[in-house]
Amino acid sequence: MSSFLSNEQLRNIATEFGTPVYVYNANRITEQFQQLKQAFNSDKVSFFYACKALTNISILKHIKSIGCKVDCSSINEAKLAIHAGFPSTDILYTSNGIAFDEIEEAVALGININIDSLSNLEKFGKKYGHSYPVGIRLRPNIMAGGNLKISTGHDSSKFGIPIEQLNDIVRIMQQYQIHIAGLHVHTGSEIKDVAVFMKVTDVFFELVPHFPELQFLDLGGGFKVPYQDGEEGTDIQLLAKVIFAFEQKIEQTYQLGFPVWFEPGKYLVS
Repeated sequence: MSSFLSNEQLRNIATEFGTPVYVYNANRITEQFQQLKQAFNSDKVSFFYACKALTNISILKHIKSIGCKVDCSSINEAKLAIHAGFPSTDILYTSNGIAFDEIEEAVALGININIDSLSNLEKFGKKYGHSYPVGIRLRPNIMAGGNLKISTGHDSSKFGIPIEQLNDIVRIMQQYQIHIAGLHVHTGSEIKDVAVFMKVTDVFFELVPHFPELQFLDLGGGFKVPYQDGEEGTDIQLLAKVIFAFEQKIEQTYQLGFPVWFEPGKYLVS
């Protein structure tokens, strides 16, 4: 089967199964993932499918089968990912404005966690101290995305801990000896301009010295998907070059190297 479904194939499916019917093309998903892998061509770059884009259990199982990890925005998505067969180490959980007991559930599942508020970070420190590595989601005050409703990194966004509160983050980390393992920024959806990701790497570059136990840097997702003829998507090849240059800069400046994580959602399934 080709990477695109023909009208004839769709009509045959409708005849066999009736309508309405949802049809997904596993070959196309695989092709999109391979484009990412080939562009970056590095074992230091990992991709976590942002499953809020589509949580169909068969899609999740296929995503796992091609070697992609999974990003979840609710504890139920995380449980669904486990049900689909993902190991806990391949599940990333980043939620917004949730009660602390949901974070406790995530810890019990043994998955990767990003915390996006000072209050939950402090509660986390009081309960877990240094025993469980955790990431923090930052709000970098970067405007990006196809429109305001899908922009999540600007200075009025509810998502993430404002970068201006860095001193508070460091204070809580030191007070409770929290193992801050990762920094996370997601600026929005439908991002065509690679310069947005360059701005995020600039933010990370300045923050690295403040977190001595860092293990990963997460640039989120939001790759632009062309929906119509003439539209341009995110230049993934250019983005890969930007990330390679950033990794070199980190290594030359700090003598450190960090895995880089991305969270493509619609890019894989749209």
